[in-house]
Parts: sequence; structure tokens; C-alpha cells
Amino acid sequence: MSPNQIQLIPTPELALLFGFGEPSASFYDFCRRTGIAPVPGRKGWYDPKLIRARLDAVQGINAVERDAETRPSLVTQRRARRAQK
Repeated sequence: MSPNQIQLIPTPELALLFGFGEPSASFYDFCRRTGIAPVPGRKGWYDPKLIRARLDAVQGINAVERDAETRPSLVTQRRARRAQK
């Protein structure tokens, strides 16, 4: 699958990823409490980006903090640019 294609997660797979053996009342209650909902018009399919955003919000992580963990520091970026010259 190319990176430009939309990837959705089916309900049984999402339940397993969250540690539930199957989609159960507990799984659906967890989704409701965290604000995770299926894609409109696609019952039983979930958007991974929405899931990540909801989990970050529940944990109090904002996008800037999450991106800072994966992005090199400004010093590292500058050193890389100077090394290319």
C-alpha cells in the first residue's frame, strides 16, 4: 500500500491493539470515553490519525511535544546544513 492511500483500521483489529480480546462492551465504552469514533459513513472502520489525536489529548500530549520528540534539535539541523557545505 502506498503512503498516499488512506488506511483505516477495522473494529476487531483496533480492539486487539488496545488490549481487548474482541470488540466488547468494555472496548466500546473505552472508545466512547476517549472520543474515538468510527469514520462517518463507514461503521466499524476507524481513522488512525483521529485515534492518535484522541489518545494524545487524553494523555495531555499536544502535537508540538509529540513532533519535538521526532524532529532533530535546531543545533543538529544547523550542524547537518554546515556539514553539507
